Amino acid sequence: MGAPLAPVIADIFMAHLETTLMDQLKQSGVCEWHRYVDDTFVLLEPTTNVADVLTILNNFHASIKFTYELEKDHSLPFLDVRVIRPQNSQQFETTIYRKPTFTGLMTNWHSFVPLQYKKSSIVSMVQRALAICSTYTTLAAEFQEIRRIGVANGYPISFIDTRIGIGLNRQLAKNDSNTTILPLIGCEKKRMYVEIPFIGRPTDLLKKRFSQLSSKVRPDLDIRFYTKPPPAVQTFFQTKDPIVKHMQSDVVYSISCIDCNQTYIGKTERQSIRRLREHGAPKQSFDSRPTEQASSDEDDTATPDSTSTSLRRSSRIRNKNHITPTNTSNTTNDKKREKETEIVSSLAQHTKDTGHHIDWTGFRVAWRDDNPYRLLIKESLLIQAFKPELNRTTHSVPLIVFPDGLPRDMLPDPNG
Repeated sequence: MGAPLAPVIADIFMAHLETTLMDQLKQSGVCEWHRYVDDTFVLLEPTTNVADVLTILNNFHASIKFTYELEKDHSLPFLDVRVIRPQNSQQFETTIYRKPTFTGLMTNWHSFVPLQYKKSSIVSMVQRALAICSTYTTLAAEFQEIRRIGVANGYPISFIDTRIGIGLNRQLAKNDSNTTILPLIGCEKKRMYVEIPFIGRPTDLLKKRFSQLSSKVRPDLDIRFYTKPPPAVQTFFQTKDPIVKHMQSDVVYSISCIDCNQTYIGKTERQSIRRLREHGAPKQSFDSRPTEQASSDEDDTATPDSTSTSLRRSSRIRNKNHITPTNTSNTTNDKKREKETEIVSSLAQHTKDTGHHIDWTGFRVAWRDDNPYRLLIKESLLIQAFKPELNRTTHSVPLIVFPDGLPRDMLPDPNG
C-alpha cells in the first residue's frame, strides 16, 4: 500500500471480489460485510466455520491472502474504533481504539509554537471521541483518557476541561434543530489568508492590529491570519554524514583537462570513483590508505622489541621469514590480461595522444537523478548545450521533448 495508486487499485479489486463472491459468502454464513479499502468488518452466524469463509476468500486469487482476527472479551477493533458487544444489550457500543504501540506523545505544552497548535492537539481528540463514542459511559472514559494524555504532556487540567466543554457545547448546538442560523444574503465577504511568523506574544499583538486595520481599510475582505512557528532546531543540524562526491552515485559529472581545459561530461549510476577509474584515474587519486599503510609498516619495523604492541597472532609467525615466490612462466598471461583490461575511454585516449594530465580530483557533480532514463536525458541536455570537446557522442538518448536542447541559463553549469 505504499504506492499512490495502491488504495485505488485495492478498492477496485475488493469491489470485484465482493461482486463475484458475495452470494457464496452469504450461503457460507456471512450476515454483515462492511469494508473500508482492504479492511473488512464481518458478522457470521454462530454455526459458521471461520476457516471455510477464509478458504473461499483465499481461493479467489493466488496473490491475495486474507487474515482474520476474532473478537476478544466481547470486543473487536476495526480501524480506530473498538466495537463492543455487551451481553445485556442487542446494540453494539463503540469507543476509541489505540494500538499497543501508541506512546501518547503529542505537542508539548512548553513547545514554542502558537497556542492554536496546542488547542488543536486537544480539540482533535475531543472531536474524535464525540464522533466515535456511542454511549455516555464510553465518552466519559475517553474524556478521562484525554485528560491523562494531556497532563502527561504538560497541559494544565483547566485548559483540557475548557476544550472538552467547548466541544460538548458545539455538539449539543449542532444536534439542536431549533438553533439553525440562516446565512445573511448580500453580506458574503471574500476570504483571504495571511501568514505571520510566530515569535511569541508580539505575534498576537500584530495579528490584532492587522485585523483592526483591515476592517477599516478593506471591510469587504474577511482576512484570516494564521501563524507559523520557526523551523525546528533539528533542521539546522545534519543527522547524517555528508557523502563525499567521489562516493556519490546516480550523477552527471564533468572532468576537465589541466593543460588544455577541454572537458568531458558523463553519467554513472554507480559510485563516481568506479567510473573515474574506468576512465583511467589512478587509484591513489582518492585513496589515502597506501600512505597510512606505509607509515604503519615503518612503525612495525622500527619497533621490534618485545614491549611494543604487535598485531601478529604469535611470535612464531612474527619471526618467520616470508618469501614471495615469483612465477616467471605466467608473464605472457599477465600481459594478455593487462591488454584485455586496458581502459577504453576518450579521457584515456586524450592523455595518451597529447600527454596532458586530467584533473581527476577536481571533477564536478553537475546533476543528480535516481531514475536511469532521466539521468540519460540530463546528460544529453548538458552535452548538447555545452558541447564538451572530449565527448565522442552528442547525446545518450533521443531528446523527444526538447529536440534542440535547452539554453545554458536553464541548466546547471558543469564547469562550476
